[in-house]
Amino acid sequence: MTTASAAEQTFSPRLDAEHALLRVLDLIRDSKSVEDIAERLQKTFDLPFAEHSGRLGFAEQLSRDWWSSYEWDPTRAYGKQFEFAFRPAQPDAYPTASDICAVDFERFAAELQTMGFARETYRGEHNRVIHERFERPGLTVTVYTRGESDASPEKIAHACVQMVHIH
Repeated sequence: MTTASAAEQTFSPRLDAEHALLRVLDLIRDSKSVEDIAERLQKTFDLPFAEHSGRLGFAEQLSRDWWSSYEWDPTRAYGKQFEFAFRPAQPDAYPTASDICAVDFERFAAELQTMGFARETYRGEHNRVIHERFERPGLTVTVYTRGESDASPEKIAHACVQMVHIH
């Protein structure tokens, strides 16, 4: 029996990147407040969330370069929060984001605005976007993005969703 190299390995996640982000949008769409999130996680994602001290979590590898993670934390000092994130498989790596960009930021943002969220961009030095914040009564969504890749100016400017906080 031979072992496949990491480059040849295939992945069969329960939710690929596109379906994961679409389900995050479903979770947001049908929630009136952050309190609705915990009771709707299992139904929305249909994933085996592990529970520890009131926190719920799940993670899986999507591709050679990316993992997805889901965490509900009702014990945060600043209030309850759900976090969905795409994380590099290698912590110090900066892989291309093509694997996680099937639902890009513009599509994600347009869906939130259709749901009645007002959008505000937070910028840092040199006018660099830090994150985008979307608010409607009872719910705030903060979205962190990154460029798809360093391959061309178009790919650098093509924003992909990397992390979403619902609070």
